[in-house]
Amino acid sequence: MDNGPHGNQGRSMFGPSDRLTAEFRACCRDPTDAIETRLKFMLQTFLQHHRDTAGGENNHLAAKSCCAAAIWYYRILENILSQEKERLGIEDDPCASQVLLELDLFQRCLVACCLEITLFSNSLPYEFPLLLQVLTLAPYHFIKVIELVLRAERCLPRDVVTHLAQSEERVLESLAWTTDSPLWKAIRANEGHLPTCQQVMPPARIEGQNQADFQPDRNPPGDMPVEFSFGAETSSSTDLSAENRPPRSKSLHLFARKVYMLMGKRLEKLCSTLSISEELRLKIWTCFEHSLVHFTDLMKDRHLDQLLMCAIFMIAKVCKSVLISGQDTETLLNGDNNNGDPAHGFPTPDSPSSHYPPAQEERVNLIRFYEKIYTGKMYDCADQFDPASGRDTPPLSPYPMQGRAGRASRQSQQVSSSLLTFNSETPGDREEGEDEDGPPAQRLRVAESFMQRRLRSMVNDREAQRDRDQPSVSQPDLH
Repeated sequence: MDNGPHGNQGRSMFGPSDRLTAEFRACCRDPTDAIETRLKFMLQTFLQHHRDTAGGENNHLAAKSCCAAAIWYYRILENILSQEKERLGIEDDPCASQVLLELDLFQRCLVACCLEITLFSNSLPYEFPLLLQVLTLAPYHFIKVIELVLRAERCLPRDVVTHLAQSEERVLESLAWTTDSPLWKAIRANEGHLPTCQQVMPPARIEGQNQADFQPDRNPPGDMPVEFSFGAETSSSTDLSAENRPPRSKSLHLFARKVYMLMGKRLEKLCSTLSISEELRLKIWTCFEHSLVHFTDLMKDRHLDQLLMCAIFMIAKVCKSVLISGQDTETLLNGDNNNGDPAHGFPTPDSPSSHYPPAQEERVNLIRFYEKIYTGKMYDCADQFDPASGRDTPPLSPYPMQGRAGRASRQSQQVSSSLLTFNSETPGDREEGEDEDGPPAQRLRVAESFMQRRLRSMVNDREAQRDRDQPSVSQPDLH
């Protein structure tokens, strides 16, 4: 399978183009040798691992994938440098690319992404994130280049784009939250909390937001130079716009923004499927965001869907307004009606996410986690929504905008219009309301999560049972 780009414009097709070579030489310190050495070392590391584990199978295909990865690497690197200089308005500065070219973490993540592309294209058995383990790269760092690659390269096959989008989802929902993830260092530097949705979302992307009252951070996270995503240490000699750049904590803001967009979309689909009202949706979202911001440690070695399910269940318990056919409403509100019994609440997975490897530790189902850990931390937050508590209802958290209303910010973020064609032949063929400037997974038709499929199956089973028992009764709302 030919999975490499063509037309590298000069020199060997496996090396940098004449234009990129000239840019290397124009730098204050020529990075050519360092870049070639790093690239060769990483590709050889992968090939050695393949030889040690594959027993001679597909050696030729693995070597071919490495050659194609080198081609993609130089081509995409050139495009990223060009786009960054244009965005920052420093096209004429001969040393403008110095920081990125010398930033080892960024360069290693870019090489890994290019190799991931070619391994997937050649159907080699390296399920994500196995390559990252081979190259000792953290998933939290790796996803920082996915958006850059998709913006910089127009010729990636559609199935490759989908694969990268699904890989980003896996990192956002679980892989970035492992105990040894560098994400936790960034969170500790942010006073131990994940930023709130309001702190990371631009005003145009907040559902029902009063723009006059909105006080976002001074520099939107989408405007952050690439090097700050990877913790670059810059100097005044190579960073001409340093005084206008946001602090490095913005890297965490970008991650949080992607998390909120992903989970906002998931919750919206779930509430639509289960006929949950908008009021309850916003209460669930407030509870979910509260757990991420104020009890961030709940996510260690866990899955975002697990906390979302707990938030749904907790709000379902305190908002006691579900009619049970054939019983008196007053009895329901005041009597023993199984409130608090997990067996009568929303369905939950029987075991933790399969993303986690086996370990010598206690593992329980989601209901046990809910009862032993989650409730103790989150009950006070959810109890404020219980009308019987007599407490003042807290303000609802901002909800990330989904669909058409959020498209006004597209031009300001300078998203390449070519990305809009990956879903269909022309931009006009996109589904109505499809998100465009969230993470890549939100611009693509990717598979539904396990939680969505399970809940949808539950709803279908419930409707079938209802039709058998009461064929003349219309479907009740869940609110």
